[in-house]
Amino acid sequence: MKIRTKGIKNLVFTVISLSIVAILPVTSINADIVAHLYEVETPVIGQGREERAYVVREALKEVLVRVSGRNEAAVLAADELLVPRPARLVQQFRYRKFKRNEVIPKAPDGAKPYKQKLWLRFAEKTVAKLLREQNFPVWGKSRPATLVWLVVDDKKQRTLIGNGSSHISRTYIEQEATKRGLPFRLPLLDLADQAKIQASDVWGNFEDTILEASSRYQAQAILVGRIYLGYANTWNTRWSLYSAGQRQDWEASNSEVLRTAVNEGLSKTAEVLSVRFTQTNVAQENDSILLQIKNVSNLKAYNKVIKYLKSLSVVTQFQAQQINTDDIIFHINSRNGRLGIAQAIELGHVLVTDGSQSVIPPESVESKSGQLKADLIYKLVL
Repeated sequence: MKIRTKGIKNLVFTVISLSIVAILPVTSINADIVAHLYEVETPVIGQGREERAYVVREALKEVLVRVSGRNEAAVLAADELLVPRPARLVQQFRYRKFKRNEVIPKAPDGAKPYKQKLWLRFAEKTVAKLLREQNFPVWGKSRPATLVWLVVDDKKQRTLIGNGSSHISRTYIEQEATKRGLPFRLPLLDLADQAKIQASDVWGNFEDTILEASSRYQAQAILVGRIYLGYANTWNTRWSLYSAGQRQDWEASNSEVLRTAVNEGLSKTAEVLSVRFTQTNVAQENDSILLQIKNVSNLKAYNKVIKYLKSLSVVTQFQAQQINTDDIIFHINSRNGRLGIAQAIELGHVLVTDGSQSVIPPESVESKSGQLKADLIYKLVL
């Protein structure tokens, strides 16, 4: 297709030679970049092959769940026919000593104490290929930041967990969120928070109060948890997740330990958000759309757009199709089609909706004026 140009000659020269395939992390305000998605560190007793083989398979389960966002993805690593040698998926590994002040986990009953840690990094492309071949999604490194409001009632008092809290629940939140690849934030509970919200507001799940107090944190999802110790001395939980103008509630009961009760909220949140921001339809991997981006009138703005498009994990290939005075239309190949691109862009503040989105498919190549008709239209935030 002929590239139509108006002005900005430097852009023309750059674009004509441009044909990029890239999967890189996104940069945004409300989305966080989750590093080390494909890495696991776990305590071990020794350096024997038998123990390492077991640990590698268990670590692969964790990575598959973290990358897909789906708990059921762990079964892939457990299938010895599908993954006969999980060590082949390992890119690097090394043994590490515990740090001087590090808390060493307790080994299972009857086992020798842990002496060191095994660090593993799995091959990103190989893991992603395994998931896609089994119709599981691959959740990118850019994920919605989640603000966690949690109250724990242990029959003695109700404690609102904050960023500086010494309550053990704070540690459990950090550990489970890391395991799930879920970027999270805890409230500061400073004077600004105290003026707007109390533990009783979170316990009662007073929606307006919670949402107002949450606005300062610029999180894209808000998780509200209430954990209490029941008469049978087991932990019960009630959870509410606010995201994209929707609310989802769930409960869990009879957890024997507090860690399990906390994990119920974080693991379910990761699943809900992964469903929203990923798709499993493999047939859509070659879907293509036309994306128009306005406010691109100089080389600096153009380079910003190129860098951003390269960062979207749902984009497999893109190429400039038409350059105008202050906008560019790109031909985009996407794993998840139009919806996947729109959801990925929604996570960041680099592009904003233009308000004149077209529903005309890419096959309608040009209008009478010669202007390509885009499927999605956004403005670049300068």
